[in-house]
Amino acid sequence: MSITEAAKPAGRSLSKSIIVGLILGAVFLLSILLIKELMLVLCAAAASAGAWELSTALRIKGWRVPRLPAVIGSAAIMPAAYYFGELGQWIAAFGIVFALVIWRTFELWLQPSMPDRTFRHALRDFAAAAFVVIYLPLTTSFVVLLLRRSEDGAGWVIAFITTVAMIDTFGYLLGRVFGKHKMAPGVSPKKTLEGLLASVIAGSISAILFSVTLLHQEWWFGLIFAASLLVAAVFGDLAESLIKRDLGVKDMSSWLPGHGGVMDRLDSILPAALITYLLCELLAR
Repeated sequence: MSITEAAKPAGRSLSKSIIVGLILGAVFLLSILLIKELMLVLCAAAASAGAWELSTALRIKGWRVPRLPAVIGSAAIMPAAYYFGELGQWIAAFGIVFALVIWRTFELWLQPSMPDRTFRHALRDFAAAAFVVIYLPLTTSFVVLLLRRSEDGAGWVIAFITTVAMIDTFGYLLGRVFGKHKMAPGVSPKKTLEGLLASVIAGSISAILFSVTLLHQEWWFGLIFAASLLVAAVFGDLAESLIKRDLGVKDMSSWLPGHGGVMDRLDSILPAALITYLLCELLAR
């Protein structure tokens, strides 16, 4: 068996995965290097698509989150965070949750005779709406808060997203070829300790290089940066795997050939965005 055959996961095309990954990387770099506002649009589009996917997937188990206001709100929080900072970010987040609760209440009022329209179901739907907002647009908006830093915002975004991509890519490819020891078989049976080791090495090299050259920090900060992003990326990946396992789905959608859905690409980036923002704020203060 060749290395390519060993690395090819069941049900997915490795060639499509690489092509789509390169396209996504090119779009990301062009958006942030040319006009920062394009990155704002990219974040809004990603969060909106992810909100649609997650809201749709939750319906499998009976949680109903209104998709249209979730998509609109996910896009709206990005300019709110970019132009008004943390205050705009949190006001928009609470506003989205409030709008989803009102929308869902109105739906329940219009269909009071349906079997899943009890008070308990309503509270469950309200909690699901808050979960979608916190997990997706709110966490994504930390990328926007980094981006609005005039002096080094673009550098931080490039550093953390590229490092997370290196962690994911090398962990996936080398783990599929050489992986023998399962890391968390009960949650994500394809994750291996060999893949984790590859992620550690690739992430450390990337984080140190970016810390020294782009962020103008000491090399040892790169190790802290790498460790933080590694924990965040692995946690995000396993968390989404657990969500998909509970929902009984393999991928959130099939919008990205070779990758699955938008959520399948955002899983590692979302917690890493929050961690990077916190590190950036600690350094600034």
